[in-house]
Amino acid sequence: MIRELTLADAMHVVSRMRQRDRDGFRAVLGEVSDDHIAANRWQCYGPAWVLDVDRRPSVIAGVNFLNDWTGFMWLVAVDGLRPESWRKVIRQTRTVISNALNPSNEHGKRRIEAHVMADWPEAQELVRRLGFEFEGVRRCAGFGGEDVQVWSIVRKKQ
Repeated sequence: MIRELTLADAMHVVSRMRQRDRDGFRAVLGEVSDDHIAANRWQCYGPAWVLDVDRRPSVIAGVNFLNDWTGFMWLVAVDGLRPESWRKVIRQTRTVISNALNPSNEHGKRRIEAHVMADWPEAQELVRRLGFEFEGVRRCAGFGGEDVQVWSIVRKKQ
């Protein structure tokens, strides 16, 4: 089941998130607690949702609206998600991104970005499957000197 994100959902998933997700947050935010990450995701400005698997929150994701023209896609998952759950995540994320890029939407953006750790090929494949295009590498941009890839979907000009 997919539904709107609550703080309790964010805390549950973040406390059980994959180590790669934790490493990614550390690279972007520095040394922060799980509670800080959960509150930060729950308070994002933009659509945020949760996927329940076996009646437990297992994935939280959303698009944080950075300004009037740009959004930032984010996703956190627990370990051991089954392929059928990943298919639901991809479908829901594509829908959210499509809505966020819709010019008739009052909050419609012209650009959605995703930042991916340069040494995480599975995350790169996920954003590729979502329709993002690789733009480049922000070298040594992470807290610990990690390289971060920038991916984007840009609304077609009308």
